[in-house]
Amino acid sequence: MQTKEKLFVFSLLSLNIFQWISVVEFDYGIHHLVKYLFSVFAIGALFYYQYTHPVDRSETNIYHPVIIFFLIWSGYLLIEGAFGFNDIFYVQRVFGQQYFYLPYLLPLIILYTRFDIYFFGYLLKAVSALIILSVIVQLYVMGFNLGDPFYENFLRIGLFDVGSGLLLLMAHFSSKKQVSYIIIFYFLLFLFLYAHFGRRGLSVKTILFLVAMVIIRLKSPLALVRDRMITYFYILLTGMFVFVLFEPVLSSAYVFQRGFDTASLQASRERVFEDFFFDFDSNKDWLFGRGLDGEILRTIAEEGTGDLIENGFLTVLLKGGLLYLIPMLIIMLRACYLGFFKSNNDLGKALAALVFIQIISMMMHGLPDYSSPYVLVWVAVAGCFSSVVREPDNEEVFLIMNADTVA
Repeated sequence: MQTKEKLFVFSLLSLNIFQWISVVEFDYGIHHLVKYLFSVFAIGALFYYQYTHPVDRSETNIYHPVIIFFLIWSGYLLIEGAFGFNDIFYVQRVFGQQYFYLPYLLPLIILYTRFDIYFFGYLLKAVSALIILSVIVQLYVMGFNLGDPFYENFLRIGLFDVGSGLLLLMAHFSSKKQVSYIIIFYFLLFLFLYAHFGRRGLSVKTILFLVAMVIIRLKSPLALVRDRMITYFYILLTGMFVFVLFEPVLSSAYVFQRGFDTASLQASRERVFEDFFFDFDSNKDWLFGRGLDGEILRTIAEEGTGDLIENGFLTVLLKGGLLYLIPMLIIMLRACYLGFFKSNNDLGKALAALVFIQIISMMMHGLPDYSSPYVLVWVAVAGCFSSVVREPDNEEVFLIMNADTVA
């Protein structure tokens, strides 16, 4: 069974490599075909995993009318978009651009894939092993590459990150205590980097993950009081260490120069939003959107138009209208409800927290994209809808996830 789970993890790694190559291919002289190979492999592996792990009707209520409508409308958008592919350029766009086409195909694949506790146990082990490499790259960036562009640094660190958010929320299920310390350290270092590069949305998202982790652990019967206190002491100690060591950098961090008040947020987004609402002015636009290849007025762009908005909700409206946005939000919020209130274990709550943070992050950015984090958001949605994930208690989940270690 683990062979197929390995393939799924490799698909996430391929997505990370695909995104990194998309940014650095010209700088490092990487042939453009390499990018497409990783992209095609990733989507092919996801299709194959779905084919070998279809959902069981008795285990999920994924066959809900709202979900069916969402999938039908998604299918229509994909088919309509495909009819516009009149040359090889559009095929290159499909497999070469992370915000075009494939993000809207991912839910169709993942919602009807079966994810059980064994899958999440294997994913937990894989992320735990790979995250150490990401921490090493993080430390290298902090020591030698803070002057490089943020986006390249971010993708370089994320090459081996195939689920850090989920690991942070699930780490107390690992039989190895150091896993919690490493992933918390990783998030604290990222918080420093986001502050340094002025990334307000990502800073807030990181804090939300840390807060969600603390809340889940505080309420978890799985963690002993002593373990909880050690974890929180470690967070405090590491946070103080990072602050003291980098206080001169933090005090002048770009994120604080940009500010978090209403005026500063309007200064960076107001013109983009004004353009959107000025141009997106018909009932047809609001109801149906402008299609996956749709564009909107963007006066700050050279061409005068753009196909993205720095806001997840508005981007979804542009592409699929309210007919896509409303069902998507209902599905995500329903998954949050099932995970938070209808789950007997912390795994369900961790998956619900991942989905809920995605919804919040859509206000700051959170665009649908062809990436491993977005894949895992829909994996979390599918997991929350699955009774085989929600019904076992924490002890059962712990034993299943650590079967090879406990045995």
